[in-house]
Amino acid sequence: MTMYPLLINNKNKGLTLLEVMVAMLLLTIVSGMIYSMLNRSIFFASKGENKSREIEEHYALVSLIQRQVQSCWFSPTTKKVIIAGEKDFLRLATAIPFQTRPGQVVMAFYRYNEEENTLYYLEKVDFYNQDYIELVPDFDDMMTLATVPKGLSLDFEETSNTVTLSYANQTYEFRPWCAPQLAEVGGG
Repeated sequence: MTMYPLLINNKNKGLTLLEVMVAMLLLTIVSGMIYSMLNRSIFFASKGENKSREIEEHYALVSLIQRQVQSCWFSPTTKKVIIAGEKDFLRLATAIPFQTRPGQVVMAFYRYNEEENTLYYLEKVDFYNQDYIELVPDFDDMMTLATVPKGLSLDFEETSNTVTLSYANQTYEFRPWCAPQLAEVGGG
C-alpha cells in the first residue's frame, strides 16, 4: 500500500486581505437584499392589515345601522315606527342598543359632521321621553362612532320608512321589519 504525499503549499496558509474583503462585500450585498425583502414584506403586511381593518370597520358600521333600523320600535298608540331623520341625522327607537345592555329599547341618535368626516352616536335609555321627539344633540354630547375618510351620507325617507346610507361609494337601504307596507299606509 502506497501513501500519497499531501501536497501542501506553504505559501497559502491563510486568507489574504483581498479575499476577506471580497467575502465581506458579498455578505453585505446578500444581507442588504435580505433586509430589503423583509422590509418590503413588513410594509405590505402592514398595508394589508390596515386595509383589512378598514373593511372590518366599514361592515361593522353598516351592520350596526342595519340592525338598529331593522329593529326599530313600533308604537302601538301612534301606529308608526319611531324613526325620524333629515340629511345626515337619524333618530330612532331600537331594540338593539350599542352602549347599554342588550334587550333594552333605547333612543339612538346618529349625526354626521361633514367638516370632520366623523359620524357621532348617542344613546338614551328612556326612549319614550317626549323631549327626544325634536332633540338634535350637540356633537360634544355624543361619542365618535367612526371617522370616515371618503364621506358619508345618512338620510331617512318617511313615506317609505327607508333609511339610506351612502358610505365608501356604496349605497345601502334599510327598512324596519315592523314598518307597514306602502299599501297599508295609503289606504288601510
